[in-house]
Amino acid sequence: MTDTPTYHVLALSGGGYRGLYTATVLSELEAVLGRPIASHFDLICGTSAGGLLALGLAADIPAVELKALFEEKGSRIFGCRSILRRLFGFWLSAKHASSGLKEVLTERFQAMTVGDLKHRVLVPAVNYSTGRGQFFKTPHHPSFELDHRMKLVDVALATAAAPIYFPLSRNERGVFADGGLVGNAPGLFGLHEVRTFLAPNQSARVRVLAIGTMTIGATVRGGASLDRGFGKWRGGLFDLVISAQESSVDYMLRQSLGADYYQIDDKATPDQSRDVKALDRVSVGSTNTLKDRGAHAAQRALGDPLFKPFRAHQAGVATFFHGTNKNSTDSKEA
Repeated sequence: MTDTPTYHVLALSGGGYRGLYTATVLSELEAVLGRPIASHFDLICGTSAGGLLALGLAADIPAVELKALFEEKGSRIFGCRSILRRLFGFWLSAKHASSGLKEVLTERFQAMTVGDLKHRVLVPAVNYSTGRGQFFKTPHHPSFELDHRMKLVDVALATAAAPIYFPLSRNERGVFADGGLVGNAPGLFGLHEVRTFLAPNQSARVRVLAIGTMTIGATVRGGASLDRGFGKWRGGLFDLVISAQESSVDYMLRQSLGADYYQIDDKATPDQSRDVKALDRVSVGSTNTLKDRGAHAAQRALGDPLFKPFRAHQAGVATFFHGTNKNSTDSKEA
């Protein structure tokens, strides 16, 4: 009797600087597992800040270095605010320029392309030129013929172009907005990707490990005005979109996969929420909270019997049909 094929998906949520929480979890897990976290997963999905981490892991960058990228470069990423942006940010222009983020990404990824990656990835964004979601992928299916030419920097800028916080991102494929608008928690996309492209017409078992960013559920106070223009919504509108999506995806994956779905995330205490509520807040308080809670969350997961399958799984060598790491000439569907 043939064993049921098993695919493991790593899904990394978006959340701005709160991605430091995710990166801390990953670095702690990787330190204990003793090998790159990417080697445990057949597909890595990441949105916005999670997309940056997904690309980094797929490029075999140690998780501890990705953690340092947030901790040491966070003020450069979220600190590009001219006098005009300080005065009119949220109203006439994005709160932050994207130049700091682009510089940090270029220093780390340089000229690497999606085709240079050795692990499968899926990174959501919204193509504002077409009005549709767009999913940048490694060439792990014969029909994925274009994305492998994309620079990692351009993909990262596209998925992280959070409305109000950063300008839209333009590259040779169009104009893009943050992937959080279509799927801030990309686990459901990962499940679909496996069942549709990696293991079509198979009774494959899919496990999903989702790591969040301590996303604060966007709520309204009891006495707040219900008649809201942009001046009252501001960044809260995007926060509401991503928090509502996260909770919906979490519910659906629990219903669909049961014990084959495992989420690592935390709710901030009332005191800590002051530090991490804003996705662009870089401070001693936010940094300490995100690192402390991330380290504890990883420790908790490592001691959980339900996490054991993710420790034991070792992904096989990915098959790529195009690009630098092309290792198949098969034109048939995988």
